[in-house]
Amino acid sequence: MLALDALQVLAQYAVPPKFFFLPNHLWVHKNHRLVIRALALLKQRGADVVVVASGSREEPREPGYFESITRDIKAQGLETNFRHLGMIPLSHVYALLRTAIALINPSRFEGWSTTVEEAKSFGVPMVLSNLDVHVEQTNGTARYFGVDDAETLADHLADTWAASGSPVVRSLLPNVEVRAAAFAENFARLIRSAREWHAARR
Repeated sequence: MLALDALQVLAQYAVPPKFFFLPNHLWVHKNHRLVIRALALLKQRGADVVVVASGSREEPREPGYFESITRDIKAQGLETNFRHLGMIPLSHVYALLRTAIALINPSRFEGWSTTVEEAKSFGVPMVLSNLDVHVEQTNGTARYFGVDDAETLADHLADTWAASGSPVVRSLLPNVEVRAAAFAENFARLIRSAREWHAARR
């Protein structure tokens, strides 16, 4: 997957060289609306920040959610600022992640986030909702915002945008195998603890 030319993937989707990446399904709890509100605030400040999103556009719990989001984007003139690509191949997700200036995850609730782990593997900066699991996964090294705090998110996006240099294509960090082994060991320990807890309550 990493042999794919990441810059060709950007060109295929007409993604600009500088962008944030939000690889979450378009589900209500994933909180895309907060990102749109933050982009609208940035637009008012004269900042043209770009967020590229991917994932399913189907929200079974709220039919028509994607259409509603799309109307909001158009009403605020954010068509070039928020771009949703829909479902794309995993190799393309990695290509976008490796070239983004930062990963965004604004989710209102989350399990242990795969996208955060993938971002860590490539050394991608992160702008995350301040869920305990996000802080734990990143050891407090990301930028955090409240799940309803569009102002702070906008500030983080503006600061990250301004601080980013020339576009880069990242590779896996050298410690990824050690970190993956530690993650697997911790996960196995959690499963064992859960089984022991259930067995003790029988």
